[in-house]
Amino acid sequence: MQVADITALREIRTGLGISREDIVRRSDVTVGTVRNAEIGSRVTRRKALQILNAINFYRREAQQAEISLDDLQLNVA
Repeated sequence: MQVADITALREIRTGLGISREDIVRRSDVTVGTVRNAEIGSRVTRRKALQILNAINFYRREAQQAEISLDDLQLNVA
């Protein structure tokens, strides 16, 4: 398990002040999927993109630039 995987998604999410449940509401993933992604477990590309889309929704609302999938540093299967 890589520490960078844990840090990037969780840091971005908490920096936006959103919960895992907020990501779930904006995507078609479960809380477990978000939690697993945050600890470095493998997620499918589809799920990773859904998480990314949710994060970017909240970044746009906060008037922040969108990020890429690489920025989340997820372990994509």
